[in-house]
Amino acid sequence: MKENKDYELILGEDTTENWNVRILTGDFVETVIEYKAIAFNEIKDHLSFNYNIVSSPSILSEDNEGLQYVAGKILEDIIERGLEDGSIGMMDRSTGEDINIRSSR
Repeated sequence: MKENKDYELILGEDTTENWNVRILTGDFVETVIEYKAIAFNEIKDHLSFNYNIVSSPSILSEDNEGLQYVAGKILEDIIERGLEDGSIGMMDRSTGEDINIRSSR
């Protein structure tokens, strides 16, 4: 998944800091999702996340496995791009302290 090809980031309606994702290709075109909690787990290479469907031209639920897969692939791209450009912030879930990503890579 690639930004501005398969999905685009759009400003959330209720805030100037919340970003949503509009899906541009595939089975869920024009579906807009909002990511909630995102966590790297103790399992190697395992990422968990929650999301809400903000809008969709289809009747969907967050339990749709196809949509979960697409949301995961989009999130992987967002994280990868954020790590490259330094726009992602991370926090240790046990201490609440910010993690300096650049020094830990």
